[in-house]
Amino acid sequence: MRSLKNILIVWLGAVAAAVVSVFIARRVVPVYGDETNNEFSIVAAMSGQSFESKAENLREGRVLALFGGVELDLVGAAIGNGATIILHAVLGGIDVIVPPGWRVEAITNEMLGGIGNRTNPDGQDDDAPLLLIDATAVLGGIEIHVQDVA
Repeated sequence: MRSLKNILIVWLGAVAAAVVSVFIARRVVPVYGDETNNEFSIVAAMSGQSFESKAENLREGRVLALFGGVELDLVGAAIGNGATIILHAVLGGIDVIVPPGWRVEAITNEMLGGIGNRTNPDGQDDDAPLLLIDATAVLGGIEIHVQDVA
């Protein structure tokens, strides 16, 4: 009985810490940019977000999925001299959709999570628009893939 009580106390402490971390993330991490901006930041904390970029010269994006999920659609965006997207999935997931013809290079850091780059960076020309993705997944998942062509 005593061990059950200890497990319950640890579990309640973990839930309280998770809720506090969500409130802190919502207050500390800035959210900015709309679908036409060249720079944006998205936070999905215990929620889901869908963002479709139509930027004319995408430069930088930041996405945090904390106990939530984000669908990031970059098919309508254009890249000039290259762009960088920073992704953090903590107990959540991020799905990134890129148009055909982009060269995607990913720097990944996984801790009990997974990151999949389903694009073919070697199959694109060196002068193809370059998207650099810096991705971290902690007990979460990130998938980067090319838009399905019907």
